Amino acid sequence: MSETDAPRHRRAIVVATAALTAVATVAAMGVLTAATSSPSGATTTLSTSGRGVGSAALTVGPEGSTTAPVAQPTTASTATGSLSDITNVVFVLADDLDWALFREIPRLAALQEQGMTFTHHVVTDSLCCPSRTSILRSQYIHNHLVVSNTGATGGGWPTFKARGEENDCLPVWLQSAGVTTALFGKYLNDYPTAEAGPTREVPPGWTKWAVPVSRGESYDGYDYVLNSDGRLERHGSKPEDFLNDVITDRAVDFIATAPDGFFLELATYNPHKPAPVATRNKDTHLDAVAPRTPTYNSVGVNEPTWMRKLKPLTPWKQWQLDQMWRQRAQSAESVADSVDAVMAELDRTGRRDSTLVVVTSDNGYHAGAHRLSNGKRTAFHEDTVVPMVVLGPGITPGARVDALTSTVDLGPTFTELLGAQAPDWVDGRSLAGILGTGTTPEGWRTAALSESMGRSTPGDPDYQAQAPPSFGALRTQQWLFVVYRDGERELYDLAADPHEQNNIAATADPALVAGLYSQLQAMRACSGPSCLTADSIPLPQPTS
Repeated sequence: MSETDAPRHRRAIVVATAALTAVATVAAMGVLTAATSSPSGATTTLSTSGRGVGSAALTVGPEGSTTAPVAQPTTASTATGSLSDITNVVFVLADDLDWALFREIPRLAALQEQGMTFTHHVVTDSLCCPSRTSILRSQYIHNHLVVSNTGATGGGWPTFKARGEENDCLPVWLQSAGVTTALFGKYLNDYPTAEAGPTREVPPGWTKWAVPVSRGESYDGYDYVLNSDGRLERHGSKPEDFLNDVITDRAVDFIATAPDGFFLELATYNPHKPAPVATRNKDTHLDAVAPRTPTYNSVGVNEPTWMRKLKPLTPWKQWQLDQMWRQRAQSAESVADSVDAVMAELDRTGRRDSTLVVVTSDNGYHAGAHRLSNGKRTAFHEDTVVPMVVLGPGITPGARVDALTSTVDLGPTFTELLGAQAPDWVDGRSLAGILGTGTTPEGWRTAALSESMGRSTPGDPDYQAQAPPSFGALRTQQWLFVVYRDGERELYDLAADPHEQNNIAATADPALVAGLYSQLQAMRACSGPSCLTADSIPLPQPTS
């Protein structure tokens, strides 16, 4: 086979794998019947199956979100191999992939049967660049201080570079230990700046590099410029130029040729708006609609001021959200295509038994929840609790882990497993102990921190008029506690109110509120080792 034919051949394999996986998933799931509340409040029963499963078919999953149902294992299987067999890591990072959408894509949902699912994985900020910086630096937002997507508002790649943080981050730590590193896809927002134009610059630590440098066009999937190891490549609008396929091909080539001891980040732009769709996926999910959860277009109890200003979604807006959600589902199929291609190449090269594969997202997404249109930036679980599934040697298939984990944990985990060393100043914890046992270690964190410290402006791909004021949020197994810049507070009892609708901050036990506030303040001030103390403070118990 010629080199030019290889990408087309691999894509044919992906398409065939997608079809077979969909059939297998349907066979496992059977025909699902579910009820959903329509905008009018009536109950509609519909039958769904296969890749076209609509998000209207809903159940409350273990992640605390209302999602399309999938078959659940009754018991976990036995792990094959051990963590000591891991010599390589493939990190698949989706863009704006929330739990509801993840579980609507049969091939992604099926990963839960093959790997370990982290049901309470919390992002440091439900905004692209701050969250991705937390992955690279293993720090909370208040420590790395990349607070937004653009340099003009205190964030983006310009801030990351100006602060010297790109010289001391995950790929640098790995490369210094002899690990071969690669990033294909999305890096950090504002790379490059509008003023600089397409750049040949490759940030420190990356052995191989294929990242779009044409800014907004990259989100469209076509007509972009790719920085490929410092060479600029122009891609047009033909099917073979589709960005997610191009970066997936690079990932497959890397797996085939890199020496053992590699770290590969495959960072898709899907399903971030405008949610580009591969031609082969345009006929999928034709019945999908925005999730009709209990919070859909609803008014909560004791809402904060910024939410009380929200008006009910009009029928026209709801129709628009359904159209948008359908395209998001079609776009997310490309994430599944990428995972399929990676797993197929690991099998072909005999590297599956020595490679850890992590599939997750930089943040979640909402569409109609709490009368919010579409976007992120809130502390609600739709935006901040994201999918994460881990597959590989030593990982128990079908296992569910409810330990509170964070974006800041990824760096310490990857460095430990690949024989590198994270600096003492990182804020996160290694997940290696959890991966090996499927259980929560003694003394693990009692709370996870999310912060929103920056702002988005028109022209930012994540700008939204309905964004809340800046806040700090503490999420525990039972509580979601939020303090806004203006002092307003929210407190939700997740045991009694899993959909986060009834704000009890004004009526809850004052000692409970004081305890949660104290821990939130400690976590917002922590740095490095002190974060491991602040995040594991014993939780106060309500007196009634």
